[in-house]
Amino acid sequence: MSVASELLVTGYGAVTGAGDELAFRKLWLEGSSAVRPFENGHEGLPPGYGAAVPWKHKELRALPGGRGMRPGTMTASTFLAVGAVGRALANGGIEDPGAQEPEVAERRGVYIGSYTNFPALKKHLKLVHIMGDLEAARVGEYRQDDARIMGGMKGFTGFDFLKLMNNMPTAHGAIQANGRGPANTFMGYSSVGLQTLSRACDALRLGLADQFVAGACGPGTMEGLTLVHAAHGMLSDAGIEPSAAARPLDQEATGLVPGDGAAALIIETEGSASSRGARPVARIVAARDLFVAPTSPRGPMADSSGIVRLLRGLLDEAGWQPTDVDYLAATGAGLASLDRLEAEAYGEVFGAHLAQLYLAVHTGVLGFTEAAHGPIGVVGALQAMEDGLLPPHYNLDAPHPGLEGMRRVAAPEPAEVRRALAVSLAPEGTLSALALEAC
Repeated sequence: MSVASELLVTGYGAVTGAGDELAFRKLWLEGSSAVRPFENGHEGLPPGYGAAVPWKHKELRALPGGRGMRPGTMTASTFLAVGAVGRALANGGIEDPGAQEPEVAERRGVYIGSYTNFPALKKHLKLVHIMGDLEAARVGEYRQDDARIMGGMKGFTGFDFLKLMNNMPTAHGAIQANGRGPANTFMGYSSVGLQTLSRACDALRLGLADQFVAGACGPGTMEGLTLVHAAHGMLSDAGIEPSAAARPLDQEATGLVPGDGAAALIIETEGSASSRGARPVARIVAARDLFVAPTSPRGPMADSSGIVRLLRGLLDEAGWQPTDVDYLAATGAGLASLDRLEAEAYGEVFGAHLAQLYLAVHTGVLGFTEAAHGPIGVVGALQAMEDGLLPPHYNLDAPHPGLEGMRRVAAPEPAEVRRALAVSLAPEGTLSALALEAC
């Protein structure tokens, strides 16, 4: 079995609350935010604002492999995923994947990270109401009458059930990319986005494919997920100016602000890139995952030692010293319980180098985009490698202890970004990180 050594990133794309990856870059460099009040579909859901995606169906169909896509068969997860896949294909020079030879398609894999494929709630709430026992509800009990299920099901179609299958983001993405090699959906907490990229690297190194389209989708503003976060007390306070609400790694943050997003990379072997004349942006040097048992099922971890182990293990695998790193794409979810530990870990690992290292965190611009957050951070790192600019810090005014000496950027600064880390941390204890070097 052949084993690949050089793994190159030759394309990337994203769909965000700001628009595509170009619109995201423009907004971040301007020091602005896509967070805004929710519109009609989100009325009554706390906190009443987030960075919902403005992307349209016609934009999907204009992308490589998108002409045959049918958005009406997709949930928000699938729609965002195929948008990011199409953007990555276009930027990676794969303009007509369906016309490529079978032997090329058979060596192209597709991995997408996601949560459960949440639906819009209206039909499901109607079903629950029909099945519910109203008399029991009036006295504070919850009871369902399964004999009423057939009556409630009349509002559903076959497509409603088909599009809710958890493999749909990957299935549609593989059709779009004409990927006939390994295909899988990776599900879990927010760190699953970077874990998907590392699993693609594993498959390439094992010779299972020559090229992967890999990424994640995270429609954080979906009603179901927003209600889950609200029930867990994770959302930021209501009544805050929307553009000031998402405060990553900042002591003034009051909680998480949801955002929509998806991002995908084209990762391939050196031989694959060379054979099609692709221009590599960066190479993936190392990837590392770690699980740290949380103090409760929803976290947080007991301390920052697991994050420190993750970072030091990644640096060792890459053969780098902390001072070799130019750019660190952080998580910065806006949850104080996690942000405190993240800041403390960066302080311990990088120490005085924080004064030179650029700490990149895009949560203030897009909100927290769940599984897509880590891959969008990678996209930001790749963009900095290409345009040589460090975006301003947004809503990071009072950093948590550990970051006191960090480099502060108030306006776009020119810089050479050669080596970058991307870090994705979930309160539940799943941690993932990636090391990239510019080509």
